[in-house]
Amino acid sequence: MADGKVVPAGQGDGEIRELLEALKGKGYTGFLSLEPHLAVAGRAGGYSGPDLFRKAAGALKEILDELGISYT
Repeated sequence: MADGKVVPAGQGDGEIRELLEALKGKGYTGFLSLEPHLAVAGRAGGYSGPDLFRKAAGALKEILDELGISYT
């Protein structure tokens, strides 16, 4: 949030890696939702489209893999 940019997980100051690590430590086994909105879509707000969504999903999966958190 420091510069107002929306970036993929792990590339900003949202502490996503730390949050996921804490959830893993607490034994969380629930769901995770990804709504990256990496591009601006006018008054409607954010938008990602297929290419940016793949980029966002890949960044999140990389963090999950590093932390040893399984997903399917």
